[in-house]
Amino acid sequence: MKKILLIIAVLMLFQALNADKYAGEIFRMGAGVKNYAQGNLGLTDETGNALSYWNSALLTEAENNRFEFMHAEEYSGLLKYDTFSAIWGNQEKFSLLITRIGIDDIPLTKFDESTQRPYKYKSVNNSDIVIYFGIARKFGKIVLGFTPKFAYRNLAEHSGYGFGADISTYHDFSEKLRIAAKVRDFFTTQIFWENETHETVNPGFDLECRYKFIFPILKQQAKIYLSSEIYTEDRDYASTFSLNIFSLDPHLGFELPLSRRINFLMGYNVQNLTFGLIFDYRNWQVNYGFENNAELDNSHRISIGYTL
Repeated sequence: MKKILLIIAVLMLFQALNADKYAGEIFRMGAGVKNYAQGNLGLTDETGNALSYWNSALLTEAENNRFEFMHAEEYSGLLKYDTFSAIWGNQEKFSLLITRIGIDDIPLTKFDESTQRPYKYKSVNNSDIVIYFGIARKFGKIVLGFTPKFAYRNLAEHSGYGFGADISTYHDFSEKLRIAAKVRDFFTTQIFWENETHETVNPGFDLECRYKFIFPILKQQAKIYLSSEIYTEDRDYASTFSLNIFSLDPHLGFELPLSRRINFLMGYNVQNLTFGLIFDYRNWQVNYGFENNAELDNSHRISIGYTL
């Protein structure tokens, strides 16, 4: 078994050295307002609705069938991000996530030699649609999550499609401590364009731990999260920490119930602070998330969910 894992690791590293930097950014937007408000993490959070994105292995912990619609406007509304997520099943749970990332009404211009001015001759839309489907399997004491993912890209006058998969797992060391891991784009993800261009998405690794504790004064059970994204793209200064081809971005999260119906969320997403609130009413849930980004303007996400 150890030899097999070593061979897999070597193959993944070899593929990473021959992959295209930043080709997989459409798969790294995050999902779920709750996860976003906690610092854009969620490998150890079984209460999220987008388990197929974060960690399909947590489907073994999901108790209820549920779904969520999310709308986000990033960078002063320039980029729109919409998702639908669902978890369903009886003895065996499944998870589905459909996302659309779009920048609409982009003007294309030409130069008018008679007036010496550029003019708009048409508008185009840039959009990416990605579908994630999550399942979980137990192998003795080990739980593995498997997430095939499919993408359709429409960038101005060009289109393409992609496919790949993620593998994830988790382990509870105690009632308070959980650790989870995910291999993104396992054996690389492939993107093919209609003009015969081919891109390869580098594999990456996510690690996360969650710890539960009683928050003083309020006497409520709070949760603190620590997560890291590890890239194999030689991002150098584009990441917080970098060493040769490897780079790392940290995430921190915090969740505190203020009452039976309201939860407060906050986090640290690479270099930006995040905040959010969860409102529960009967089977309905409304989530709001906010990210303070001094360089690219603030972002807002809002969602509504329902538990069946």
